[in-house]
Amino acid sequence: MSKLAKKTKNSDYSVILKQVITEIKSAHIAVARRVNATMLDMYWNIGRNLSCEGSEKGYGASVVERLAVDIKNEFPNLKGFSPRNLWNMKLFYEFYAASDEKLQRKVAVLPWRHNILI
Repeated sequence: MSKLAKKTKNSDYSVILKQVITEIKSAHIAVARRVNATMLDMYWNIGRNLSCEGSEKGYGASVVERLAVDIKNEFPNLKGFSPRNLWNMKLFYEFYAASDEKLQRKVAVLPWRHNILI
């Protein structure tokens, strides 16, 4: 095989490699966005549950503490459900619940940590 043929094959390979790498990166970003949106939906629902049930039934800190322990027992390797984070979920829901749908959609693309900072 001539040097020109090898060079052409290498440049063709480089193009294919770049395309595959771009595709993989795009897929990773898309998956991360979907995971983030799903997690925020879950946090929203947990926050709504704590807010609504808490208001109606007078739940307080002891229920949140117990909930955190029971979640840890059910899912020992799962992180992010400390009493403090459960309170954050409740506050997250209460802060955005009265907002219009457009704002809620925009908030859904922010990572959880950014929402907590807000």
